[in-house]
Amino acid sequence: METLSAIETRADGGSTTVTTRTATYTGDDIAQLKGLEAVRRLPGMYIGDNAAYGLHHILLEVVDNAVDEAMAGRCDRIVVTLHPDGSVTVADNGRGIPVDIKPDKGKSALTLALTELHTGGKFEGSRGGYLSGSGGLHGIGVKATNGYSEWLEARVKRDGVIYRQRFERGGEPVTDVEILHPKTLQRIAIVGDKGAAAAIKAAADRSIGTGTEISFRPHREWFSPAMEWPQPETNVPWDAVRLGTRFQQMAALNPKLTIEFVDERARKPVVRTFYYPRGLTDYLAFLTEGQELLVDTPITFSGQGGNNGGTIAVEVAMQYTGSDETQIYSFVNSIYTPHGGTSVSGFQAGLTKALNQFAQGLKDKELKAATIKGEDTLLGLTAIVNVRMTDTPTFSSQTKESLTSPEVQGVVMSITYDNLLTIFGKKAAVGRAIVRQCVAAQKGREAAKQARKLVMRRSALDVPEAGILGKLADVTKGTPTQHTILYIVEGDSAGGSCKQARDRRHHAILPLRGKPLNTYTPKINRVLSNAEIRALVAAIGAGVGTDFNLDEMRYGGVAILTDADHDGHHIKTLLLAFFWKYMRPLVEAGRLYVAEAPLYRIREKAGKQRSAYAYDEEERDRIIAQFGGPTRITVQRYKGLGEMNADQLKETVFALNNDGDNPVLNRHLVRFEVDDVHYLNTAMGVLMGSMAARRKHWLFTRWEHGAEVADEFEAAGEDNGDLVAEEGDE
Repeated sequence: METLSAIETRADGGSTTVTTRTATYTGDDIAQLKGLEAVRRLPGMYIGDNAAYGLHHILLEVVDNAVDEAMAGRCDRIVVTLHPDGSVTVADNGRGIPVDIKPDKGKSALTLALTELHTGGKFEGSRGGYLSGSGGLHGIGVKATNGYSEWLEARVKRDGVIYRQRFERGGEPVTDVEILHPKTLQRIAIVGDKGAAAAIKAAADRSIGTGTEISFRPHREWFSPAMEWPQPETNVPWDAVRLGTRFQQMAALNPKLTIEFVDERARKPVVRTFYYPRGLTDYLAFLTEGQELLVDTPITFSGQGGNNGGTIAVEVAMQYTGSDETQIYSFVNSIYTPHGGTSVSGFQAGLTKALNQFAQGLKDKELKAATIKGEDTLLGLTAIVNVRMTDTPTFSSQTKESLTSPEVQGVVMSITYDNLLTIFGKKAAVGRAIVRQCVAAQKGREAAKQARKLVMRRSALDVPEAGILGKLADVTKGTPTQHTILYIVEGDSAGGSCKQARDRRHHAILPLRGKPLNTYTPKINRVLSNAEIRALVAAIGAGVGTDFNLDEMRYGGVAILTDADHDGHHIKTLLLAFFWKYMRPLVEAGRLYVAEAPLYRIREKAGKQRSAYAYDEEERDRIIAQFGGPTRITVQRYKGLGEMNADQLKETVFALNNDGDNPVLNRHLVRFEVDDVHYLNTAMGVLMGSMAARRKHWLFTRWEHGAEVADEFEAAGEDNGDLVAEEGDE
């Protein structure tokens, strides 16, 4: 959603925020570029995809509208409610969307804002005012929400009355813009009627305030059939964790804003309130909670610059920890850009330059002689880079995952460099501690590089001790790489059946012996001393760690296939942790999958003797009913992959998708996606690290049986090397 921006210094003298405004906001601010087309036909262009990402994107577009009002200083409260039937309501106390009739269109500005593509309040840059800066130029926003909804209803508090309009079937208006009495909610007129002004004057009650409330329910039909969406008549698969993370970020970026998130889907509604009066500093404290800090006080700074009349305001909060993870969160006009872009590259360049400049003035010979590279500055760094600009920012796509505005990089670099040198000059101990950590990171990087060279010098495909020779069933030559996938299979027994079931053109099979190493805490030289890990690295063929090159992958994707039991889940978790830590570009590119085998096979006893597979009890019961009831069928429960023969695996896990663009991407593959990097890193650190006390507390607070299980983990921790790192592991 396009966002506004402006220039304003907070009263506390702290970081600069951006806010310019016009005195009024009317239907004349709605500028039309062209009619509504292609939103549903081109989901990749407008909402990212027609699966889970796109589903949540259409909700966030509505919330972004409300955040726009907060950035303009016209709104300080947003309430988002997930209703039991899957519908959502987003309410704010902003000015309310304009409703007056646009003379050139003969329609209400409200109708245009919700239905006509490239219509919005962000295209009037030539007229000045706060609308001259925005998050984007596409004018899509809540219209995409409307286009993907079975119904949407807008209610606007304005002029002392309530305006309402309802849409159905993907944005078709089923009512005019009605004017409701503020107390009785009865319709008193229609916007555009001759008597509307008199009716409003007679009924107006200014005490109701102003604001916009959008309620909608997504339509299952317009999202991917492969998307997991059980019981679509009564359910929408909203991810409360994903949404909560985004709302938390929005509140942190707007210190005067409160966002209330209500989930009514459980028996007892869950209410979370996000309010961060110290802004980025509060959010940084959350991101580094429970971690060992290099220095106690976070580094914060701000500044502004720009060119050609546009202003760019920059705000940064950063902290170094003892972790080997890097977390950089970047935002542009309150839009989260997960892939960074010019703002992050500018920050990293300024940080590297400042550290090298400061190091040259140190007395310590080792530190003074160091040449710090950009990658050395990332070890243990958690940073938030917030940019607000009055010119319209440009992004790599409509979903705004990466900022591409070239003018931002130089401004952010200059502000970062100047402020850090000033801070290090006043607090030399802080600068020395960071330089020392960067030098240690450089040494570790060089040692890891040598360890990787030892492994990659000879392909493990040619090394019998790696255990892969004779085990890897590779794909045949000639198949396009993107149409191939490597299955990592639990055990030789299941591996044998999978090799018989596979299509040699598309499926490669690599069986694993037992549980792989817990790779979360050990150093890379120990990780690469493990034969199974070396075999895995060699089979994929793209390197490991910082040397991993996505373009060199021998397969289009990697899938993990394990039994649906505790051991299988454990192996799956260990492998996911390895890929996340040492082959993260594979995850970020959406090329890592978890393969799901069916749990049940239902077969008719007589008649056509039809058979079907089920993945859970609900699907099993539905199939049994379709086949005539339990007396007419037999049910086979698969306890593991070894119980499925080659034909059954071929019908399910290895079935080719002949209806899609890629034959290997069938319904049995679930893409491993990370929506909350901080949550994943925290969970892995707790569950797979060496601190049993943190693990016990984590389990105890999240599960009713957590204390019992945590005690078992703690008692078994020394022996359970697969899950818990041994003492001394780093």
